Amino acid sequence: MRWDFLVGKTRSEDFTLDETMVWNEDGDVINYHLISTSSLLSLVHKVGYDLLDKFLPFSMTSIVLETCARHVKPVKAGDKVAIGVRVVGVDENRVRLRGIVMSGDEKILEVEFTRIIVSKNYLRRVSIEKAEKVLRLPRIL
Repeated sequence: MRWDFLVGKTRSEDFTLDETMVWNEDGDVINYHLISTSSLLSLVHKVGYDLLDKFLPFSMTSIVLETCARHVKPVKAGDKVAIGVRVVGVDENRVRLRGIVMSGDEKILEVEFTRIIVSKNYLRRVSIEKAEKVLRLPRIL
């Protein structure tokens, strides 16, 4: 199936950032309530998923293949952000997207990422194969 028609499609959503998203790798700074880059990326990836999902047949889904992000400015729990995502290119089943996280008129994060469109049945088969390999591992005493 051709996915070229996706180029130029956009989606934006508003979010209120919460304490579950706080950067917690360094115990000394956890009390600053700064939001982690990975939490922001998770939101951007979700907006990208939602953008593509409405155009995909039920038997297909999209998964993140690669991401390149630049966290420009810190943002705190409780702040509101707007996330915008645009499809900028398609190469077979690979969809390139560009996203931005804004808080008011300040850029917080910019990201380029690729989602690959795959069959849900393929993912199910891969999951079963991996589970079977784990079950066959020899037990070490």
